[in-house]
Amino acid sequence: MKKRITDVISKEEARTWTAGSNVLISAPMGAGKSYFCKNTLYDLAKEVDGKILMLIHRSNCVEQFKYEIEADGKEDVIDVITYQSLEYGKLHNTSKQINLSKYKYVVSDEFHYFFNDSSFNNKTAVSFQMIMNSDSSIHVFMSATGEHMARYMRKYIKDNGLENAIEYEVPFDFSFIKKLTFFHKDTTMEEFIKEGIEKGHKGIFFIQSAEKAYKLYSKYKNYCVFNCSANNGKYYEHVDKDKIKNILINQRFEEQFLITTSCFDAGINIVDRDVKHIVIDIVDIGSLIQCMGRKRIQDENDQIYVYIKVINNQKLAGLKRSMEQKVEMADYYMQNGYSVEKLIEEYPMQNDVNNILYDDLIYDEQGRLIPNSYTKTINEPMYFKKKEDIADYSIMLEKYDKFGYCKYLAATFGFIDKDTGEYTYRMINEEQGLEDYLEKMVTDNVVLLQLRDRSELIKKINAKQDGKLLRKKDTLNQVLEERGVDYRIKEFETTRYIDDGNGNKKKKKYKNAWKIIRF
Repeated sequence: MKKRITDVISKEEARTWTAGSNVLISAPMGAGKSYFCKNTLYDLAKEVDGKILMLIHRSNCVEQFKYEIEADGKEDVIDVITYQSLEYGKLHNTSKQINLSKYKYVVSDEFHYFFNDSSFNNKTAVSFQMIMNSDSSIHVFMSATGEHMARYMRKYIKDNGLENAIEYEVPFDFSFIKKLTFFHKDTTMEEFIKEGIEKGHKGIFFIQSAEKAYKLYSKYKNYCVFNCSANNGKYYEHVDKDKIKNILINQRFEEQFLITTSCFDAGINIVDRDVKHIVIDIVDIGSLIQCMGRKRIQDENDQIYVYIKVINNQKLAGLKRSMEQKVEMADYYMQNGYSVEKLIEEYPMQNDVNNILYDDLIYDEQGRLIPNSYTKTINEPMYFKKKEDIADYSIMLEKYDKFGYCKYLAATFGFIDKDTGEYTYRMINEEQGLEDYLEKMVTDNVVLLQLRDRSELIKKINAKQDGKLLRKKDTLNQVLEERGVDYRIKEFETTRYIDDGNGNKKKKKYKNAWKIIRF
């Protein structure tokens, strides 16, 4: 039997926590985080006439959890809000500002929020700091993908001279994944739907881009329900709000396919044995794992097929460079003793567009604002997240090398034979048209003598980085390898006799000719 949080943390154990304690709970999806809050913590809070504040990072999740606690009759003790509302109240000093001191427990659900959302929400540090400054409450941080944030917490606690965090872990088990498959092309997701319609399959598609998600939905409306963030002004109008509300209440959808963005990546439960297929086109690893957890596993016979869009090594390297550029100013600032003057000298008339560095007010020793003064402050969760991303991409590129992204995830999910070291995931070959083209080049013994001769081949391979076609032989060969295409470009030196225009044959050497060989 799989362990649950209540197997690891008894009521007696939780009773030992004191005000100001920081409790870190790492547990996989379906390990009973909600149950623990609605029962163990509820009972303990009720004993002392205390209250619980549940912080949740998606409004959909708030709604679903509210339905749960209302159904269980637990709303007398448990309040549920978003992190964002906590931040807004603080920053705007509104009447709705939350007083954390009135809560015995402040529970940060899916607390990787402080990291993951920092890439597009530079205010995550506000809610984190409010929680950490709340000495009268017990701080409970729970996540299935909070490893990076846990490391940051340990660093924060050490740097600020706080008591060590109380940590609990429920073992992770990805045995609910029956088969792990990788694919390369967006068009393959359409093929999944077509096959699903034909065979009566039921599944969920998680797609990072709302535009891409909507376009896929619009082609198969009769079989799908669509969802995206309410903050998306362009595509949210296409969301059937009543259907989404019913999904939140009933924890299932009636259509064959749910097509959604990452607004459903955490906290939402789908309890339906018929949902057996999860398709994911999302970059962030933590969010990707959360997506898989949206389908609640009922027992050992309830398994899913997972399909993940590949990020090849070229794109990984690009993502790594992008992250390095984003932390560049913050690194310089720290390396130079947090000197604003040196920062301005190095980066004159430049703002940190990534908001890792932001302007902050300066206060005197009595806590009074010093007029017309400011400094630069590092958004630490955001900075730490970028550094962790860089480290992950480095591992994929350096430790796992070829097919680094696929191997990294396969190792994480247990799709590797421990005896042979062979990976057991499946890669879909979507390059039949390209392979036919390359085979014809081999059969016809086509030789590409000059740069201009290569344009058709380069367009056929269609490997891009930052929207531009990749043209170098080694790069293209790596792309072919990662796609599982058994052909390679060979560069060699050759000569040809050409007509000089006067009826004479002239020998010309080509040092960098290309031809296709079977691999």
